[in-house]
Amino acid sequence: MPKQLSDPKAQQAVTEPEPTERESRLREVSPGRLALEGALTLNTVPTLARQGARLLKALQSKAGNEPIRVEIDLSGIDRSSSAGIALLLDWVDQASRDGISLHFQHWPEALVRIAIFSNVEGLLGIEAAQHG
Repeated sequence: MPKQLSDPKAQQAVTEPEPTERESRLREVSPGRLALEGALTLNTVPTLARQGARLLKALQSKAGNEPIRVEIDLSGIDRSSSAGIALLLDWVDQASRDGISLHFQHWPEALVRIAIFSNVEGLLGIEAAQHG
């Protein structure tokens, strides 16, 4: 027989569902400018990875042989984890292979801290002024 929780607050915490995450998405706001919005978690990163791959390929196709610069605005991120850092590193790798110059702007402080802790801030183009 399962053990009953005697503390009503503890019991309530066990039975209440987790709040749902705001829809996370990557969208094109203007040519060469994308905005990343919502949460970067294990639940959202797979979908965002697919969206990013499609958008980067579409931008590459539009540009033909011209140099491509893409900026991604990170100011719309409301929650992040190390999965978000892995996503951004994946996009940097894909962009590099496809000849795209990828730049991230408006870093949320929590994401900067994760990148620094993971020792990948240089790979992501986080400037020293942003964290120190």
